[in-house]
Parts: sequence; structure tokens; C-alpha cells
Amino acid sequence: MAMWRRFYRLVLVVVWFIVMLPPSLIAQLGGWGGVRRVTWFTRLWARGLARIANLKLKVIGDPKRFRGGLILSNHLSYLDVLSHASVFRIRFAPKVEIRSWPVLGWYIAVSRPLWVDRKNKLKTRKIAEEYCETLRHQIGMLVYPEGTSTSGEEGLRPFKSTPFEAACQARAPIQPVITMYERTPDGRTPAWYGDQKLLPHIWWVLGQKEIRGTLLVLPLQEPCSGNEDRKEVANRMRKLMLAAYNELHGTHFQ
Repeated sequence: MAMWRRFYRLVLVVVWFIVMLPPSLIAQLGGWGGVRRVTWFTRLWARGLARIANLKLKVIGDPKRFRGGLILSNHLSYLDVLSHASVFRIRFAPKVEIRSWPVLGWYIAVSRPLWVDRKNKLKTRKIAEEYCETLRHQIGMLVYPEGTSTSGEEGLRPFKSTPFEAACQARAPIQPVITMYERTPDGRTPAWYGDQKLLPHIWWVLGQKEIRGTLLVLPLQEPCSGNEDRKEVANRMRKLMLAAYNELHGTHFQ
């Protein structure tokens, strides 16, 4: 049964990509209006993929209050992208290495993302400027400030402060989100982290009857309070999110 489910879903994914491609190509034309339009199609694209994978999300809080700015979340898996993009209108900021991935890299490029190349300081500076401009235009940007995916069972790692510089400069609101997934009946977690191989994990996910997750949408936060610098904002956001994480998981991480 699981094998047939995998092949059936793969066919649906290909069909969904083909269906979504023409309107996405048209929507992304133009300046900032094109960037804003394509975030609508990105949300539609993510909702379709989440439905194909039978990713069932329970949303706690009110995501409709978010009208653009910086979205923060703990990072557990590539499934996070589907989870968050199906709820929020987002402009992606993927690693430049993904651009060379077959099919998917080209498809993501259609959404006019900000390709992050940490090895090129000049490009990093230009990306930071466009990141700030994106926030000024009240377009949602998704950031995983821990910098890597985790098991989701060990609290939150220290936050990298760089993304908060753009939020402070643009005076953009910050939307913190806590993400979690339930273990499947076989006892495995949908989290993809450490040295796990990507394709075998995707193959396993496609074989699951359903994946259940929860998004805890916390109240919107001001980017800077008083004379805070980006590190102080990062620490403030981590404390806020860790308190919510501990309450949601019944833990006491520091």
C-alpha cells in the first residue's frame, strides 16, 4: 500500500508543478508588484503539495494579522517550507546551491527568490539590501534563525543575528512561529536533520498515510525596542519563542 501511495503522490506532484507553472511565470513579471503576486501563487503551490502529502496542520493563533515582515520559526525539516508557505505569503531566501538541483531549483527560481550565497561577500551585501527592501514593501520573508534543522526535541539553538538587521532597518514587524510534528505510528519523527539523506527521507514521507503538525503563531513583535541592536533583538525573540516552545512541549529548556 505504501509503495502505491508513493507513486500516486509522485504523479500528483508532477501534475501540480505543470499546472502551477504558467500562472506563476505570468505573475512574477514586473517589479515589486510581481514579487508580491508570486507570493500568492507560492502559497497556493504549497497548499497543493501539502494536500498531496496529506500534511495536516493545526494552526494555533491568528496568522491573518501578519501583513508582511519577518517570519521566524524553529527549523525541523524541508516540510517546514510547505507548512509555513501554506499559511503565510512568503518570498523564499534559499541557499544558492539549491539553484542547481534538477527541476526543483529551476522551479523555485520562478518565484523570484533571494538566492543566499554566503561564500560571496559582495553578493551577500546585495542580498542584504534587497532583503531589507523586501521587508519595506511589506512582503513576508521566512527565516530559520537557528541556521540548521534539528530534531525538535532539544529546545532551540542560539539564534543567528544577521536577519534581524534587515528587520530593524526596515522597521518591519516580526512574526514568531513555533513548529512541531507528531511522531508517525511507526515511532519516527518527520524531522529531517543531522546526517540523514534527503531522498530516502522524502521517500519515507511519501509513504506515510498522513503527517500531522502544529504551528503556534505567536503575537506580532516590534523589530527594535529602544536602542536594541540586532543581537539583542535575536536574544529577545529566542527567549519569547523558547518560553512558548517549553509550554507547548512541557519542557524546561534554557
